[in-house]
Amino acid sequence: RMATLHSLKNAQYATDRDPLGNFHRCGFMTSKLLKPSNKALAICLAYMSKQVDAVIEMVGEDKKDTVEEIKDKLMDICVYSAIAQILEEEYKELK
Repeated sequence: RMATLHSLKNAQYATDRDPLGNFHRCGFMTSKLLKPSNKALAICLAYMSKQVDAVIEMVGEDKKDTVEEIKDKLMDICVYSAIAQILEEEYKELK
């Protein structure tokens, strides 16, 4: 079951040139988050970057019949954005 799920999800994120492309792209996007003072916010943004990358791939490659639809990914981005705002406010209050 794990291999089947991996194949289905990987088709959403991978390209023929780079089967682990989502990790490479997200690593590049989040490289500035390696030494943040607000680590919880950095993790949240890293998770959000994965969703942004997925949407870009789905739109850019015109991928259909994916495990999750674009609207699901966009909703995830909204949720991570709200969480990021909360984490930033909490961090400011602690300083």
